[in-house]
Amino acid sequence: MADVSVEIPSPLSKCIIFCEVECVRGCCGIDAVSTDPALIEAWCRRVGAVAVVEARLQLAELIEVVEDRSHRVTSTFLNHRTHDDAGRRQLLDFLAAFDAGLAAGDASEPRSSSGP
Repeated sequence: MADVSVEIPSPLSKCIIFCEVECVRGCCGIDAVSTDPALIEAWCRRVGAVAVVEARLQLAELIEVVEDRSHRVTSTFLNHRTHDDAGRRQLLDFLAAFDAGLAAGDASEPRSSSGP
């Protein structure tokens, strides 16, 4: 089975960096990144709706790549490799939690923005 290396583009990468509060990715990989919805929503409020929509699109593409079981996925940025089903499940759970946080942040955006 071949490895597919994935890049994490901005703004999704910036959201992940913002949530890197448990440790550092170079040490603990995705375990270094909090998936606390409140923290993800704080990032959403900080960057605005356009960046949140773009990050959600990037995340959907990434999830699609990870779900494809015809290859292993590696990410230097996330310091993670789907070497087995447990590794793939761990990454998919992490991405799903981010998706939920971004969706909540996206939904809250109209309430948090002010009019002209």
